[in-house]
Amino acid sequence: MIDWVTAVISCNHDSSRLIDGFVMSFDALGEQQWVCNKTLSVEGSHSTKIQIKSHTDTQIWVSGNPAKFLQGHNIFGTDDLTYLMGRFFDALLKHEELGLHPTDVQYEDIQAGRYTLKRVDINLSWHLKNREEVLAWIRSAGSCARLKHRGAGQYAGDTLYFGKNSRRWSVKCYSKGNEISAKKHELPKELQIPELIEWADKALRLELVLRSMQLKDMLLHIGSHWCADTAKMLLCSLVLDNLEITDNMALPDDLLISLPTRLKGIYALWLNGEDLRQSLPKNTFYRYRRQFLAHNIDISIINDKQRNNIIPLVRYLEAQPASIPDWAYEKGLVA
Repeated sequence: MIDWVTAVISCNHDSSRLIDGFVMSFDALGEQQWVCNKTLSVEGSHSTKIQIKSHTDTQIWVSGNPAKFLQGHNIFGTDDLTYLMGRFFDALLKHEELGLHPTDVQYEDIQAGRYTLKRVDINLSWHLKNREEVLAWIRSAGSCARLKHRGAGQYAGDTLYFGKNSRRWSVKCYSKGNEISAKKHELPKELQIPELIEWADKALRLELVLRSMQLKDMLLHIGSHWCADTAKMLLCSLVLDNLEITDNMALPDDLLISLPTRLKGIYALWLNGEDLRQSLPKNTFYRYRRQFLAHNIDISIINDKQRNNIIPLVRYLEAQPASIPDWAYEKGLVA
């Protein structure tokens, strides 16, 4: 689904209505250096909010979760960015206090996706048995998963990040059930229905954050360049096709005996938990890594002797992602 969008949109407006105060900077002598407008929060469905401000005389800047703005939740939603943003803009126009007055041409451009994207977050969810199994998957992936060009993951709470501080793109894995149980992330009371909570509790979510530089490089910085399949294609090409998951189990005795002496020493160091990336020259490290990968051992992942891989990681990601259930449409939970 399309989760978060930051975009610059051509739309005539009253800039004085899109201000929620000012931020100023002064030098040591008290002289003003600069001043900028604070973004205005706009409340949507079920008290969810997005940010908006005047960008130029004929452009607005918007940032937030359009699906959540329309639905009141982002447990599931559409993959069609232009459709979603068109619905989202129509909802903004109902807020007459914002002073948005698009011309006919501007409105047609918005509905057609002719605006500039600065950031887009997209995600897929897989259903496991329950929230505990989702969290076990994430813990296991933290020990034996590696993303090409992003390396091993980093933990923050119960979320696993790959390339967290990248200026281009990053990935995070988390439990949707955990997220909606956290303070300030709870579902609105009217949406706390058993079916929705159960769907979220079983959801392992992989989320891809695409920032401006990456969007430009991929020619996806214009909304009309997206189609309904773009989000899934990006998650496959950048994440699923590049996620390396190894069990990193100990080598059988007969294979260990047959290893060259130099590899036995390297294997012993890795088995003992040493970070070989730090102790070996770069070229040597990658040469050894290729040799060990043939035996399903990834020495780029530090061996945790206490780890217990209780979840068959690859099996779940090879399965079909969870789809939007029929009851969600019947209950009006999808924009």
